[in-house]
Amino acid sequence: MVKPQTYRYQNQNMKEVPWCSAVLTAANVIIFLVSYFTGDWLYDKGEFGVFYLIRSQEYYRLVTAMFLHADISHLVNNMILLYFGGEIVEKTIGGARYLVLFFVSGICGNLLSAIYELSTGLYYSSIGASGAVFGLVGGLLYLVITKKGYAARISIQRMALMIAFSLYSGFRSVMVNNAAHLGGLLSGFLITFLLCHIGRNEGRLRYRN
Repeated sequence: MVKPQTYRYQNQNMKEVPWCSAVLTAANVIIFLVSYFTGDWLYDKGEFGVFYLIRSQEYYRLVTAMFLHADISHLVNNMILLYFGGEIVEKTIGGARYLVLFFVSGICGNLLSAIYELSTGLYYSSIGASGAVFGLVGGLLYLVITKKGYAARISIQRMALMIAFSLYSGFRSVMVNNAAHLGGLLSGFLITFLLCHIGRNEGRLRYRN
C-alpha cells in the first residue's frame, strides 16, 4: 500500500538543525581557513578546468573545486545561500536527497563550464560552490512551483525575482563562472523533479528529515 507523502518540515521537525547544510557550510569554512594559511597548494590541487579532465583525467576536481573559494566575500555569499536556502530544501526532501542534489548539481555546473570552455576557446580555472548552490536554488524553485513542504510558503514571484537578480549579478560581474551557475540551476531543477518523482512512486521513500 502506498502511503501519502509527508513533508516533515511542516511539523515539529522545523526546529531541527539542517545537518547536511550545516556540515557542508562548516566544511567550506574550514577548507577556506586551511587554504588561507597554506597559500596556493589547495587551489593548485583542487581547482577545476576542462584541461584537467581531457589531459590529466583528474575527475576528482569536479568535486574538490566546489569547496574552494577565492576570498571571504566569495565564501560568505555562497554560504548564506547554502545554509539558509539549503535548509528549506533539506527539510523538505530529506538529507540523503539533499546531498544528491548538492553534489550532482555542482558536478553538472562544472561540466557545463567545461563545455563552455571548449566551445568558446576561453580556457580558465574556476573554484567555488556556486554551481551546487544554484542547484539548490533550482531545487527550491521546483518545490515552490509544486507547493511542496515548507517551500509552499514562498511565492513563485519571489523565487523568480531572486533567481533573476542572482543571474544578473553574475553576468554583470567579472571573473564569475556563469556557465556553472546556469548548469547548476537547470540541473538542480531537473534533479529535484526526479527525486520527488521517485519519492512519490515508492511508498517507503517518503520525504523525511
